[in-house]
Amino acid sequence: MSAPAVVYGAPLSGVDVVEVPPHLADLFAEAHRRLAMTEVGIHRGDGQVTTLAAATSGPPPGSDRWLVPDEEVVGAVLGARDPVILAGPDVVALGAVPGIHALATALSAGVLNTWGAKGLFDWRSRHHLATGGLQAQDFAGAGFGDADLIIAAGVDEREAGGDWRLAPVVEVHPWALSVLAERVGRAPSGIPLPRLRRELAAATQAGWVVERGPLPPSRVTRTYGLAMAGAGIVAADPGTAGFWVARTLPTSGLGGAQVPADPRTAGFAIACTIVAGLLQPGRPALAVVDALGEVGPQVLEEAQRLGVPVAVEVWDSDGEVLDADAHAARLDRLLRDGGVATLATSPDQWAEMLAVAGPLTAWA
Repeated sequence: MSAPAVVYGAPLSGVDVVEVPPHLADLFAEAHRRLAMTEVGIHRGDGQVTTLAAATSGPPPGSDRWLVPDEEVVGAVLGARDPVILAGPDVVALGAVPGIHALATALSAGVLNTWGAKGLFDWRSRHHLATGGLQAQDFAGAGFGDADLIIAAGVDEREAGGDWRLAPVVEVHPWALSVLAERVGRAPSGIPLPRLRRELAAATQAGWVVERGPLPPSRVTRTYGLAMAGAGIVAADPGTAGFWVARTLPTSGLGGAQVPADPRTAGFAIACTIVAGLLQPGRPALAVVDALGEVGPQVLEEAQRLGVPVAVEVWDSDGEVLDADAHAARLDRLLRDGGVATLATSPDQWAEMLAVAGPLTAWA
């Protein structure tokens, strides 16, 4: 494996390092990996550089991205009448988005993405079933139990969990998706809209029209999406805010929502906005957290030292109560000038999500 182009952590002779405290290096490296989709190095001060791979599954042997799928896989897909596709974050990290688009089109199949692949399809696409892996009934509600074949590509089990295998499964490496699509094309047909997408859309969009505070979470995330205009990112730590960003942030492209799969990543959201500023100064970026905690102020100190302004919104039940217009105006100022602000959101919408898809399973 070649040496990573970027290393975060303690200084190291002969190596160009973005210097951050060693105990924060993992947060910055994970943020860089997700945003740049490349290998990243971590130096914790022991003279050794640990490489964080671009994808959790890693590339196959050799460098040829034209992978031929196994004939048994081709036969299973050709024989399926009602297949469904599960796409995970490695589809994005390994540059296989055209392959998943080609396969979905060739099969007239719906695609459920886990949250690390959010934005794989525009939320209005007929192929987009929903974002899965967040709640206990996501996969049943997306029709996985009614399918006769689940085609899984690039899945990270930390996002998908263990309850998605509700029908026979074939696993396809992301680099084999395009080749598979060329082998299994069929006449176009309709894609039924699953219960999960219908009911999530109803619950989410009901919050969009609320104007008075405390605002429903989906009204807040809609404002985030409008403010980012398809170009910025919203990063969130695992937790309440992370759930609502992963579930309801409207996405029209890849990378707009950044929420890690590992629950032990307090401080990730702020680190992610800093890395976004280092990679592309001026790009809109917002960190959303339930609390700053112990790590948040330390990461904010690094933002100041590195000269990167960051915008942070803390979802706090005792936070500021704003109506929709006031929140949108404050968010514009926050994205322009940086800073930390609090926001009280309504807890009532959670009951609607529970009724649609059951208990939270993400980050269990």
